[in-house]
Amino acid sequence: MGVFNIIWFIFFGWWQAAIMLLFAGVFAITIIGFPLAKSLLQFAKLSAFPFGKEVIRETELKGSENVSSIRRIGGIIINILWFPIGIILSIIYILTGILAFITIIGIPIGIVYVRMGKFIITPIGAKVVTKKEAYAAAVVNELSKKEG
Repeated sequence: MGVFNIIWFIFFGWWQAAIMLLFAGVFAITIIGFPLAKSLLQFAKLSAFPFGKEVIRETELKGSENVSSIRRIGGIIINILWFPIGIILSIIYILTGILAFITIIGIPIGIVYVRMGKFIITPIGAKVVTKKEAYAAAVVNELSKKEG
């Protein structure tokens, strides 16, 4: 995955991550925008080096009982406020992904753009982790469901 990440960073990732870092900085100025800034930093991480990464909800990563209800409700409210911007960005990323799918060599790029479109529509509570971390979280959650 390292070679794909380097190629991605050179052609796409550096400028997309820079834009997201700029937006994160703008949102970090306000207290209300700070959670969105943290999520946009996660998105910048995905934008820079997407291969070998997974997008997972915080409740899936930590377990829903380990994420406070205030945090979840606040995330829902901010995601609702973000939704008009998120839907536009999501459509752009998904359409870009579809265009990339047209060429065989563009299929990995298309997959990345569709994953980015899925993330950006509701970024609060989404985390970018390695595939190993996502798998480990899924196993732990499955085991805790069987025990509980």
